[in-house]
Amino acid sequence: MKLDDKITLVTGSARGLGWEIIQAFAQEGAKVTICDLSQADVDEAAARLGMPPEKILGVEADVTVERDVVNLFGMIKQKFGRIDVVVNNAGFAWPRGGPVNLELAETPLDIWLKVLDTNLNGTFLCSREALKIMRPQGGGSIVNISSPQGKRGKLLRGPYSAAKFGVEGLTQVLALENEAYKIKVNCLDPGGIVATEAIRKIPGNRGVRMLSPEIVRACAVHLASDESNGVTGHSFVATDWNKEHGLEVPYTVA
Repeated sequence: MKLDDKITLVTGSARGLGWEIIQAFAQEGAKVTICDLSQADVDEAAARLGMPPEKILGVEADVTVERDVVNLFGMIKQKFGRIDVVVNNAGFAWPRGGPVNLELAETPLDIWLKVLDTNLNGTFLCSREALKIMRPQGGGSIVNISSPQGKRGKLLRGPYSAAKFGVEGLTQVLALENEAYKIKVNCLDPGGIVATEAIRKIPGNRGVRMLSPEIVRACAVHLASDESNGVTGHSFVATDWNKEHGLEVPYTVA
């Protein structure tokens, strides 16, 4: 059990990559906090995990709303007394309902702000509140979910690319500022397009071979565990990490 009794939080964990990571953490013995926008979705995910009540917490929270984030970490501290691992996963490439493809010349400000708010501001707010607990306790791990588009811009993904480039930079600064507190901060990039529920719904993606969401499981556990102590400020690519450790790179057809 690589995460035995570690207190963990994964934002946006009722579905998609977050759901894969929260399952992996639970299987490795962690106590988990599921966080998502809808309490109904949170409760359904918690029921699917089937963990004892003392090992799980489900919280409805919007990571772009400061009071929600402060309340989220207050509830974690109240129930578990500490926080060992935070995975900033909540995010999207475009707002629910679209538009999906926009050149920057045609991007309305409200769309730009929505994408940056969740992907970048949410990561900042959750990291800041996590540090308020991790620093006094003398350690912890923050994992920020990134993307290939956070390293190389992609056509028609201006807001998302800008947000994920920001997440990569934020991760490096957080690592520098918190190494003395024995807090490691790293990025985890799946390594390609992942067949999440939102991606599958795009008509043009039907029948396309993509990474399966479970691609992030093994590397996420590694970064959360004591195996990666002393490793900070890096951006890991899940596909590469799996290959380097002799693990399958799982694919599926959307």
